[in-house]
Amino acid sequence: MEYDQITDNAIKKVFESLIKSKILIKLRLSDTDYEQLTVLTGFRRKLNRTFFLLGYPDGFKEAAGNKDAWEIDFEFTGPDRIPYSFSTTGGEIYQNQLCLPFPDLVYRNQRRKFFRLEAPEGTMVEFVYRQSECREHVVDISVGGALIAMVCHVEGSRHDLPFQVGDVLEDVELVFPSESGETRVKIEKAIVVRFDQRGPNTAACCGLEFIEIEQNQVNTLTEFIYKFQRDCLRNRLRPDL
Repeated sequence: MEYDQITDNAIKKVFESLIKSKILIKLRLSDTDYEQLTVLTGFRRKLNRTFFLLGYPDGFKEAAGNKDAWEIDFEFTGPDRIPYSFSTTGGEIYQNQLCLPFPDLVYRNQRRKFFRLEAPEGTMVEFVYRQSECREHVVDISVGGALIAMVCHVEGSRHDLPFQVGDVLEDVELVFPSESGETRVKIEKAIVVRFDQRGPNTAACCGLEFIEIEQNQVNTLTEFIYKFQRDCLRNRLRPDL
């Protein structure tokens, strides 16, 4: 199974989404049978380091015993409905909560639910970010998400990948070229789930997952993807058609 590796400031973005959504996370104390569900409640700065706070789980003190450094593994399903996992070592009890060091890495399962294909040339995605209109190229597309190659206009200048994993974009529109001019599909909300440097012309890419989309728009997107797939297959087999 393949995983994305989330690092640095992107980890805090993921943790902030857990707090906002009040998502349960599974805590497992290494070298014991102890497992409990808890929630992430906030952050703490101490000695120039950032720690995250967890609701104190029942029975933790007894399970931890006299260990000098806790080794704890975590699992949760994020707002994007994809499994995540991470581990951390150390920590202390702070105001009746667990106060634990930030992990170096958070792993995100890359499990894919939808067929994905290379987007037709000229496919674009439009959205507003920080009050600036963005129109970016789509690299590949599925019913569940898209990979976009982007340099977004923000506050009058151009910035590569202004997002972080966990950011939510609203009122996103996919624009497909068609014989009649263009086909548009509206996505109410999409979440940034990964970054990829394999875009065309060395462009940096951003992976989006569609988390809110009306069924009629899903139908339009599905119909377009299947039609484009059939056209590609027909041209490959009979290029004279």
